[in-house]
Amino acid sequence: MSISFTCLAAGGIYHLFFGFFHAKFWTFGFLNWREELPRMTPINRAVIQMLNIAVLVFMFLIAYISLRYTQELLTPGLGKTILFGVVIFWAARLAGEFTLKDGTSANRKLVAALISGILLYLIPAILI
Repeated sequence: MSISFTCLAAGGIYHLFFGFFHAKFWTFGFLNWREELPRMTPINRAVIQMLNIAVLVFMFLIAYISLRYTQELLTPGLGKTILFGVVIFWAARLAGEFTLKDGTSANRKLVAALISGILLYLIPAILI
């Protein structure tokens, strides 16, 4: 098994984890959505939840593609484009960790996880 196959298998599991993680946002205590969401305007409450659902769907979609269509992802053209798209997604999320948190420091464990997401897809993309 090549390093690219290994990265994409790990990437599929990684995205499954984050998909289930996002599915729990409504009940996780540390986000406090039970108290925070009702205080928002209806439109902002809806937008936050819809964006979370969109991220959740994206996570499961990338997990499925990574685990089911590994060989196809390792081709020039569409495969490489999808790989770089995932890299861009995680790079944007990493940038947000440092720029959108209103003075709170970045979570080191989360930063490491986000960098892992970048590397799991960047390595195969570069090796194509």
